[in-house]
Amino acid sequence: MRKGLDYAGGRPGGAAIRAAGYDFVVRYLSDGGPSLPGKLLTPAEAVDLRAYGISIVSNWETTANRMLDGYVAGVNDASIALRQVLACGGRFDRPIYFSVDFDATPADQVPIDDYLRGAASILGAHNVGIYGGYWPIHRALDNKTAAWTWQTDAWSGGNIEFRRNLHQLVRQVVVGGVACDVNEAFTADFGQWDYYPTQEEPDVTPEQDAILRDIQTQLRGPNLDGWPQLGNRTLVDGLAAALTRIDELEKEVEKLNGELLDRPWWQWPISFIESIVPGGKN
Repeated sequence: MRKGLDYAGGRPGGAAIRAAGYDFVVRYLSDGGPSLPGKLLTPAEAVDLRAYGISIVSNWETTANRMLDGYVAGVNDASIALRQVLACGGRFDRPIYFSVDFDATPADQVPIDDYLRGAASILGAHNVGIYGGYWPIHRALDNKTAAWTWQTDAWSGGNIEFRRNLHQLVRQVVVGGVACDVNEAFTADFGQWDYYPTQEEPDVTPEQDAILRDIQTQLRGPNLDGWPQLGNRTLVDGLAAALTRIDELEKEVEKLNGELLDRPWWQWPISFIESIVPGGKN
């Protein structure tokens, strides 16, 4: 399980994060204003994080209940978020999490889902994530308005969304002089920019494929139409024909042996015996 941080009150730096034993961060794509000058991920920070092998995950959050503004707000925020990702060297094909940073009710889910659909119109539904307590992320997954989830223990009531990608603990650490929330990743791909799916191994290697083709040729002959030496039979058919012929010959030999056994065992005429035996007629 990978361990990571999210922070808004400053920028700890890649060296400090790595030294503290964390290897990913969730970073904000929106400005925190004068009270949170370190909230926004900058291009320079992204370069520094990558230099220390720290994976970056994207999150958008302005006000806690921004999602209640619905579809148009989702379109607007996703557009700005994506521009910020690209400005910091991120990828357009990676998810962005959007925050429900309050105790959302079932009634709130209608505008929340609309907001996420607005974000999907910019990012694609497969790249839309949600941050929040158990209930809004659970409903978003069921409603298919989010494909990625970052669950916080806050407002979760001890419930666990087992489909979650990320988990934010109710625990903070100070890293590089900055108070940071601690997170866990539950899936190999949790939205990090530097994730690339492992290419599936082919069923056979090129060398194995060459061997199989050679065997096929040996069995089927030139142009895969049998061996001319076997009457354009395949090797298997030729072997079967040879075995059949051997069986026929064995039966013929048995027949000949039977005929010989039916004859007298002494093949010389009696007159010849009498001619050579002393005292015979001759």
